[in-house]
Amino acid sequence: MTHRITHNIAALMAGITIGCASLASAQAITIEPVKSWSGRVPLDERPPLQTSITKDSDWARIWKQCRVQGPAPKVDFQKTLGLVAVRRGSLVKFMDISVEDGNLKTNVVVAPDMPDYMSCAIVLVNRTGIKKVNGNPVGK
Repeated sequence: MTHRITHNIAALMAGITIGCASLASAQAITIEPVKSWSGRVPLDERPPLQTSITKDSDWARIWKQCRVQGPAPKVDFQKTLGLVAVRRGSLVKFMDISVEDGNLKTNVVVAPDMPDYMSCAIVLVNRTGIKKVNGNPVGK
């Protein structure tokens, strides 16, 4: 009987250890932007509604809509993912970008002022392992 209890306790402990290892592997991994830019959209114009960029045509459109200075750089969207956030404030910035189970999660900070324009924050991140952005399909 004692052997059976010891065996059951050992099996339970092994299950707990495996469960803890699974939880540890599901933790979010913080990632840093590869590159970043900012721009502005006048209040009387429609801002980009997209949050992630996966193709050249969207990249060029968002670059133009946000009136970022200079020509849009070439981007390899097979390896890189673009992110854009547009908010009314003099400063918009991505903070705490992380990936958990293929879902890239973003937090955006915004200056609390209300200028007569919207600010754009645009960043590039490594695309490896990203299947969704804030729960939405990539490129939406």
